[in-house]
Amino acid sequence: MKEQTVDKNQLIFRINRVVRAIEATSGLGELDISARAILNFIGEAEAEQRALNVSDVVKGPGFGTAPTVYSRLSELEKSGWIKCIPDPRDGRAKQVLLTPLARRTFARMSTEARKVFAAQRS
Repeated sequence: MKEQTVDKNQLIFRINRVVRAIEATSGLGELDISARAILNFIGEAEAEQRALNVSDVVKGPGFGTAPTVYSRLSELEKSGWIKCIPDPRDGRAKQVLLTPLARRTFARMSTEARKVFAAQRS
């Protein structure tokens, strides 16, 4: 039983190491923790095929005050991680989407994590 726990812990650390390396080489690691949390929130919504507006992100789980979140969204957009477009359902709102750069980066993390997991199982 204890051996399985060690293997799971090793797996977690190996995946974490791979993800950190991709963050460093992609530029994602240059973002502060709040901006990365917001980016993950947007990515999770896209993965679940849920559309997010800027207001959804502002009301998100503990990202900070509205001005802080708006600042982080602006930073993410300027650095090429997200794009804000008019919401087709509500012309007053802006929809928030990952850019191809962000999608490629997250896909690479996922692929590499699966490789580590597969290697651990063999």
